[in-house]
Formats: sequence, C-alpha cells, structure tokens
Amino acid sequence: MGLFAPGAVTRRELRGDAQGREWLSVRAICSGYSGTEWTCTPDAARGVASFTIHRAVFTLEDRDSPIVNAVSGDAVTNDVWAGPTGISVGASDAGGGVYRLAIEVDGKIGSHVNLADAPCRAWPGTERTFMAPKPCPSTVGGLHRIDTTTLPEGVHTVRVLVEDAAGNQTTAYGPTTKRIRHTDPGPNNGIPSVDQARLHVNWEGRESDARTIKFDQRPVLKGKLTTATGQPIRDAVIRTTIKRSARNSPSFERTPLKTDEEGRFRWKMPKRISSRTLTFAYHQRVRDDVPIAVRKMRLTVKAGIKLKLSRKTARRGQSVRLTGTVVGRPMPAGGKVVELQARDPGKKWITFRTVRSKKNGKFATTYRFRNAGPAKFQMRARARKAGDYPYATGVSPTRTIRVR
Repeated sequence: MGLFAPGAVTRRELRGDAQGREWLSVRAICSGYSGTEWTCTPDAARGVASFTIHRAVFTLEDRDSPIVNAVSGDAVTNDVWAGPTGISVGASDAGGGVYRLAIEVDGKIGSHVNLADAPCRAWPGTERTFMAPKPCPSTVGGLHRIDTTTLPEGVHTVRVLVEDAAGNQTTAYGPTTKRIRHTDPGPNNGIPSVDQARLHVNWEGRESDARTIKFDQRPVLKGKLTTATGQPIRDAVIRTTIKRSARNSPSFERTPLKTDEEGRFRWKMPKRISSRTLTFAYHQRVRDDVPIAVRKMRLTVKAGIKLKLSRKTARRGQSVRLTGTVVGRPMPAGGKVVELQARDPGKKWITFRTVRSKKNGKFATTYRFRNAGPAKFQMRARARKAGDYPYATGVSPTRTIRVR
C-alpha cells in the first residue's frame, strides 16, 4: 500500500473473487514525480499518510466444533423439566470459543442459554456478530438454568447442544423424552419415590371396583401402594378426586390420603353421600400433573326417603295423609318426583299417586279409602334414578295401615 500526502492521487476499489469473498483495496500515490522517483513531503499533523476505517465487518472461518467434556444436573436426572431446571456443561472450543447452549424440542430449537458474559454476546439484532475476533472463552463450565416457561408444555423429545461463536454445534445431552412443565412439581412423593408403582384399592370386605349401599350406610375403602417389585411406599400422598353421578357435575379434589409405614391407607366415608366415581392417584412428585398409578372406584347410593302416615287405622270414606322428605342432596332445582305406592302384604307394589317435592325435599298428599274393610295395606314412597339427581332408585321404609 502506498502513502497518502497532500496533493496525492487516491483510489479505492471493492473487489471480489470466484468464491464470493470481497475486500477493500486502498492506494495512495505521492506527488512530485521527478522522472525516476516520487517525492513525499511529510505533514507534521498527519505524518506521511493516514487512513481511517469507520466501520467494518470481518467474517472469520471456524470449522472446529466444540468438545463436550461433562454434563450433569436436574435437566439430566429428572424426567420432568419444571421451573428453572439446572444443567451443568463442561465444554471447550479451539476457534471463536464456546458461545451458548441450544435447547432443541421435537427437532426445533426452542431457546438458548448464554454461557459467558460480554464480549461473548451477539450484537443486538444479529445472530453471531461480535465485537471481538475471539469473543467467547475457550473453556466453559458451571451450572446454568434452562427457563422451561419458554418451552411447550407436555411430553417432548429434547436435546441440548453446545454451540460455538461460529455456529458449530455438538450434542451435549439427548435426544431423550422429558415432560415439560411451567411450574415446579415439588419434592418427591413417598419413600421410596419411584417412576413405576402399583396402587391397590378395594371396598372393605369386597374385591369389586363397584359397590351399592343404602343412604345411611358408611362404606370403607382400603388401599396399598407399592413399588413394581412389591416394596411398600410410605408417607406418600394419594390424591382423591370425586365426581358425583349427576348431569354436568364437576370433579373436585378432597383432602388427600397418606400411606403408613406399610404403604397402606384407609378411608371411612361419611353417611348420606351421593353416588359417585372416586379416582385415586399416586404421583412421583407431589405437584406432578401426570400420575404414575391410578385406580377408579364406583359407589352407588340408593336415594333416602322418609315417609309418615297420619293414622294407622281408617274406616271407609276416611283419608290418610302421607308426608315425607327426600333427604339426599343436592336436590334438583324443581324438586324431586316421588311415587307413592301401596300393596296388599306380599303382593306387587302399585303406584297410586305421583307428587313433586319442594326444594327442601318435603312432599305431602292424601288418600281416601273408598272400600270397606277389614283389610291391611302397606305403603311406601319411591324416588327413581334421574340425570339431575345423583342417587340410584331408593324407597322409604314400609308403613302399614288397617282399614276396618
């Protein structure tokens, strides 16, 4: 390159080659040619010649991929990624240095984790434009956090890659299957906490999943939680979800049960509950959203009804008043339809009147005896199963009246 001085002739050229690479060529030619040589007069302020490049972008070629030495942390050992998940990666690079981690989800990069501070940070709005020819450290290590809220929830195939400043990548961990959650699943559930478990639940005295009871009975459920090999899991929380057998009834979760030293639990249910489906679930972590083991039980409860007669004896032409209450709740908005039935002892029941209860479950009607006795009749009230009432068909205790 020649020198630049006052009166010199300058020329700038932007050149390229067959590979598409470009460069800037600058020449300075001094004035005062004597026929055999140029004479350049120095300037006290600027020297013989000076050039200033205000801005330039250099593309450095780096073909060496990073080398991964070690990987550890929660991201490796846990099946669930939730909240800030830790990963420790030891890696080195011979070129521009180790830049960042790339988190790949189902074959697409979902997020990045920077491994060093400036100058190992790309210029804003660029992917890999740095302010130094070797911007990133040759060796990195230590614990870093993966922000799982930037990744899609659910079960996915994930891979962690180490990326250098030039964009070369090396797989550090995976591909493997992980469940991604945006909230922390909490501590382990039970001792030992396992990813495969067996949950046994049965009605006391019965092996069936289903049981039918009268309105005032108190059923008892018993269960046991073990590992796949039969080892008891103690101090484990068993979540219990209830869904009443009524149309559009929502599911709700009750206070969880807990296993004892032998992995067992027992629940004596209260009286006067409705028909329902009970779901028992064990989760490996206390706030996991997907259970490891599930068992469903079905409870059918017969409707509870009270019935009272105003008299025990009657004559021809006299009436008896029947009053009662449908005691099961929740009550349908328009009240519950009740059938009043009668029969000769040992004969078939015949429905002689249908009434609708009030919202509080109370109902009343009268019946007049047209025939003379002697005769004896039995009476009862019946509430049928319906979509707006979470009980099976149930009847009241039988009442007897004599006609003289």
